[in-house]
Amino acid sequence: MKRIFVFLLVALASTAWAQQKKVVKPAAKPMAAKYGALAVDRSNGFYYGWSYDQSSLAGAESRAVDECAKKGGNCTVVLSFAGAGCAAYRTIDGEVGTAFGWGLAKTKEQADAIATAECLKRSLGKTPSNFVWTCNSQNAGTLKEIYNANEEIASPITIGNQVWMNKNLDVGKFRNGDPITEAKTPEEWERLSSDESRQPAWCYYNFDPANAAKYGRLYNFYAVADKRGLAPAGWHIPSKAEYETLINHVGGEYTASKKLRSKTGFKNGNNGTNESGFNIQPAGFRGGYAKSGFSWIGESFLIWSSSVKDEYQCHYLAYNRDKDFIYVGAWSRDNGFSVRLIKNKG
Repeated sequence: MKRIFVFLLVALASTAWAQQKKVVKPAAKPMAAKYGALAVDRSNGFYYGWSYDQSSLAGAESRAVDECAKKGGNCTVVLSFAGAGCAAYRTIDGEVGTAFGWGLAKTKEQADAIATAECLKRSLGKTPSNFVWTCNSQNAGTLKEIYNANEEIASPITIGNQVWMNKNLDVGKFRNGDPITEAKTPEEWERLSSDESRQPAWCYYNFDPANAAKYGRLYNFYAVADKRGLAPAGWHIPSKAEYETLINHVGGEYTASKKLRSKTGFKNGNNGTNESGFNIQPAGFRGGYAKSGFSWIGESFLIWSSSVKDEYQCHYLAYNRDKDFIYVGAWSRDNGFSVRLIKNKG
């Protein structure tokens, strides 16, 4: 009996241990992601906004844009992220334009180092002073960058003794803050740009804002020539002579054509090498008359100069897609062309 009793005790203990071993604890609930964002007026780095620990991406981006807009800017999101980490923003005190930068990292110090480096590239080495940072809390999940507009922002590049922006202009205001009228239909473009009206105007290619990030905006010459200034302080629209200096420095019309064009985006195998860093994109153009329409996106580019040929025509930089060379030509000022900026000397 005693042996049987001991055996039963051992059996019961083994069964209890086995039952305990099978107990599975409930899985921990996944950590809810938190979102943050930075928004900037891309034509004037003084206006910026931020958000953190928002429950949705849409909420984070909306909050950042609203904060920026309260300061008076025409703001768009330049950075959005999820998870535990920090975003930092740097810009140049006392100046306007694209001399700014931002970064994302696990700590605000690391994010600031990235933001400072990006700003220094665009300020040509001038030390940034304005600083803002925003961090999601530590329980916000794994850090993940969702959107970063760095590649969409122009940066200065030096070619010979000239300093150029490497992207087409994408602003809707003059230097003093006055808005430039946007044409949203072919009829509006013709009405604003006609010889009778001669009003500054801009539009997106095909009136589609999605084309702005890659190609910038198209402007009539009345916007280029307006005394309120299309370029930010310290920059100007290049003259015919300045374009000619650029072409000659890069090797002449045929050699320069390859070296100034982007490596991607041109149809029919006509991509360039972009050895110069100038990064011209095939942005096409807008004709002056309503029926003229948009032409040549993916094939060619026409970029205004500030030089006037005669009462009706102004000079521009263009690409001959058939013979693969770059040249300075002249056309009527009611057309919609791209704009590039060159830095003032001195």
